[in-house]
Amino acid sequence: MEEKTQAFLFDDVRVEPAAFRVWKAGATVPLEPKAFEVLLFLIHHRGRVVQKRELLDAVWRDTFVGENALTREIAQLRKALGEDARRARYIETVPTRGYRFIAEVEDDPAASRGNGAAAPEAAVPTFGGPDEARGRFPASSRATATAPAVEVPRSKRRRAASSGALAALALLLCVAAGIALRGWLDGRAGESGVGVRRLTQVTTSTGLDIFPTISPDGGYVAYSSNRGGDFEVYVRQLAPGGREIQITADGGSNFQPAWSPDGQFIAYYSQRRGGLWLVPAMGGVARRLTEFGSKPAWSPDGQQLAFQSAALNDLVGVQGGALPPSTLWVVPARGGAPRQVTKVGEPSGGHGSPVWWPGGKRILFFAYDLTLNEVWSVSVENGEVRKLGPAGQPFSDIIFSPDGRYVYCAGAFRGATFGLWRIPVNLETGEPAGEVEKVEGTAGTPIRYLSISADGRRIAYSTQSLVSDIWQLPVSPASGAPAGTPAPLFEDTSRRKTNPVVSPDGRWIAFGVWRLGVPTSVWLVDAEGKNPVPLTTDEGGSGVPSWLPGGDQIAYVTTRGERTVLYAKNLATGDERQLAELPRQGAVPRLSPDGRLIAYQSRGAGVVNVFVQALAGGEPRQLTQDAEMAGFPAWSPDGQWLAVELRRGEDMHVAVLPAGGGEPRQLTREPGLSWPHSFSPDGDRIAFAGMRDGLWNLYWVSRTTGEQRQLTHFDKTNAYVRYPAWSPTGDRIVFEHAEATGNVWLMELK
Repeated sequence: MEEKTQAFLFDDVRVEPAAFRVWKAGATVPLEPKAFEVLLFLIHHRGRVVQKRELLDAVWRDTFVGENALTREIAQLRKALGEDARRARYIETVPTRGYRFIAEVEDDPAASRGNGAAAPEAAVPTFGGPDEARGRFPASSRATATAPAVEVPRSKRRRAASSGALAALALLLCVAAGIALRGWLDGRAGESGVGVRRLTQVTTSTGLDIFPTISPDGGYVAYSSNRGGDFEVYVRQLAPGGREIQITADGGSNFQPAWSPDGQFIAYYSQRRGGLWLVPAMGGVARRLTEFGSKPAWSPDGQQLAFQSAALNDLVGVQGGALPPSTLWVVPARGGAPRQVTKVGEPSGGHGSPVWWPGGKRILFFAYDLTLNEVWSVSVENGEVRKLGPAGQPFSDIIFSPDGRYVYCAGAFRGATFGLWRIPVNLETGEPAGEVEKVEGTAGTPIRYLSISADGRRIAYSTQSLVSDIWQLPVSPASGAPAGTPAPLFEDTSRRKTNPVVSPDGRWIAFGVWRLGVPTSVWLVDAEGKNPVPLTTDEGGSGVPSWLPGGDQIAYVTTRGERTVLYAKNLATGDERQLAELPRQGAVPRLSPDGRLIAYQSRGAGVVNVFVQALAGGEPRQLTQDAEMAGFPAWSPDGQWLAVELRRGEDMHVAVLPAGGGEPRQLTREPGLSWPHSFSPDGDRIAFAGMRDGLWNLYWVSRTTGEQRQLTHFDKTNAYVRYPAWSPTGDRIVFEHAEATGNVWLMELK
């Protein structure tokens, strides 16, 4: 990937990636090629913890070296840049984990000046608040460098450039950030640029700062952060030396702040207390607006708020929207009864992420489930709905400019370049009215949760990095009790690893792999976490693996043309064969232990339910008739039972039903989320990922007695566990463990 930023500026340092040149305070900086690559990688991933293994894989990817090599290059960098590790200004050591680049960096799009040319002044703004008092922010500086820079030897440039490209692609796995603007934009594929005057990192939390909302005057930004342990709402002044205020402190897991048009109030969603709340913008007593719902959005006149009925269920995962049967509602800002605007199944999918149309007569929203992502609008007055563009458009994070002439979309245009895009629109039809314009200066970074100031000149957004690995937990085959400490089976931060499943003999683990810009695939690793190898390379992606009886074949889901099909791959010969074709709405298929049936979920008439289909042919048979949701089926080892996930209000529960059909029997009743995935070998205990009080952990519940047991005790609100797969040998559970970090950024347009 070509490096588009010509130079990075921080403090009195100028780094030119393409030319492999570095200045500091007008003097040559002597750096070895590997040290330069480490510096460039850290700059690209500034503000977050870069794990040691991630650096080693990126910089020494073709060579096996130990951590000592990395330590030497970091020491060389610090010496060359003139900093003390104990009082870091640029590279902060995070004990036992890695390093974080903490200096404020400005991108300079100007052309490289070459040796002996003057580097431009670097005016880097700082922000005040507690982080600055603790020395997290370097002081503002202005520097002019006039001396020649060190140049990496030509014989080593090619390899260094390749590593720089990997750094630019980076391992920033953002929740549902991929937006391929195809179809809707056919014939409008121009790529003129929208200039950016300045791009500034507003927060530098080591946890997760998310859901920014910019004040109408563009002078403040509110956001949700877990810097104190739980998620609360903060407001930060966007001026040098500006202060930061914690707006909520009730332990309610408060998310999705939304600033009122007059700047006086902030609406937000409380995960623990439920529903929408309203608080004065600079702090005060909060009052409840609704008993349910999330994603508040103010009308242009500030008189009412739109929201989705579904709660926030997947903070740092990859769910792209609200699942059925979520609908849109509005509520008066002064208080009163909420009013439903859309109906279940009209259109199909869950309705969420409302955005007010300029003028306030319509609301743009997303119709979503795991097989659908469409953009619609609805009349606030009469509920009439219109689809914008053809089906199958994976949009997210769309905002209107204040004058209504443009929409800004965050994501991946043409499936490769991540950043921000501006599209002229016709307000009458919602269709594009001109060429797509790239907003320069985002450096290809996946971004989420856009917010724009009233003058249209400032956009706040958040970035998110996800570190995901397959972990294992030893358990007692007899009691199901933990028999050891959960730990990574292997560590590889370059991809998201998910949906693990253990072979019948317990010797192998298949899992899905997801990486930005690359089709999903299925991989295989041995039980010791060694020898990971890819099994599939489908252009349409592949995932959700299952083992066939005998353990010598793996089934997986892929897309071939317009069809969603289940394929099997023989591990010995590499031969593939089609097992079954799934309905277009079918999702999350699971193969029965005898290899004869497949269970999956489908939204049917607007609500997700469980279906079963024979591989040998025949019509799908609907097993559940739930009015809210029954989905994500998992087979018992003997094929007699299915565990399913039931929605009850804002909570999700584990339920079980006979595989031949029958009424689901609810097993869990605790508030929160319970997502089942597998059975113990004896078919009694059902392993599930559970979210209680904002924390995700592993649990099991007995199918026969209802007994429950918590298996892990993770305590980070920005981490999650998913897909616990019980080994057929009964001695361990493998699962996905992931931790998200992210910060708030401010973009000032020219």
